[in-house]
Amino acid sequence: MERKQIISEFMETAENPFLYLKNWKAQTGKKILGYFCTNTPEEIIQAAGFLPVRLLGTKESISMAAKHLQSYSCSLVQSSLESALRGDLSFLDGTIFPHTCDSIQRLSDIWAENLGFPFHWDLVLPVKLHTESARIYLIQELHRFRRGLQEFTACPISDEDLRSSIVLANANRLLLRKLYGIKNRNSILFSAAEFSAIVKTATLWPKEAHNAMIERLISWAEQSHPVANAGIRLFIAGSVCDQLSFFNLVDTCGVSIVGDDLCTGWRYFSADVPATGNPIEALAERLIRKVSCPCKYNPDFDRGTDLLQRVKNSNAQGVVFLHLKFCDPHAFDYPYLKKRLDEKNIPSLLLEIEPGGITLGAVETRLKAFIETLEA
Repeated sequence: MERKQIISEFMETAENPFLYLKNWKAQTGKKILGYFCTNTPEEIIQAAGFLPVRLLGTKESISMAAKHLQSYSCSLVQSSLESALRGDLSFLDGTIFPHTCDSIQRLSDIWAENLGFPFHWDLVLPVKLHTESARIYLIQELHRFRRGLQEFTACPISDEDLRSSIVLANANRLLLRKLYGIKNRNSILFSAAEFSAIVKTATLWPKEAHNAMIERLISWAEQSHPVANAGIRLFIAGSVCDQLSFFNLVDTCGVSIVGDDLCTGWRYFSADVPATGNPIEALAERLIRKVSCPCKYNPDFDRGTDLLQRVKNSNAQGVVFLHLKFCDPHAFDYPYLKKRLDEKNIPSLLLEIEPGGITLGAVETRLKAFIETLEA
């Protein structure tokens, strides 16, 4: 399969994820569980026989969800509920709600009250990650999740099932990291929109199929002649951005994205699960030591220091923050991160976006103005 065809399949799924998932379920007869947040252990869902799928909202305008939510609710919460109420998520057999933020927790209650999916689960992960009691609690919570899935399916999830799922997920993360490095060193090989689609489909496709496709892309890229990054080099930071329209805009501006700190990017595939020992404890270990986001607290990991180091390592000339509208955790985090960048004279720009609702005209104006300051 040629590069063009592989990328086309990634882009098609990324643009129309619900259509892909409906077709996949009709063709395979298998079940799908949706989840929110990269802290959800996909490996347990997969070991239980489900396809784990991350929910990222809708391009539709918000109307039905407005009856259940305040207007200042996180736009991801609003658009996800809109999708469910419209029936666009009819392919789901259940949904997992991790303890991410207040908005996701309240969405779980509204979801359970107004929608009839067979499986509904609140995964109450600890906020503090550095204490032994948090580790013990997290392991207990993952065991509880495992038991809940076993009761729902009436089938056991063996340790061997979990280990096989961990190996598969680790392979996917390793391949994504390898392709990530290739793309950041040689931006001409993959556009920003193409790589965004590749990462997004990792949360939608079965891992076996996704791994096979990435292996082919890596093989193609390694046979290509290295090309230095062209234009201004940007680092992207923030929460969720799976919108190809934004990355297409970046591509048309002639800049290179040479690194990111997004949960729909680097934070999704940055850390593996330990391959030995008790699989549940190994999954807990990954969640404790993976790159933190503002929703978790770990004094052993400073987000400002990590951001500065990664920006330095990528040779980025500026940082663009992408924040979902009304995302409180990242809004509270932003002043500290900006201060750390300012102290090192690293220019930055804050853009507020909504799932499927980017006002490209305004974003383009501000982004191009920022790029001009970097070129001066």
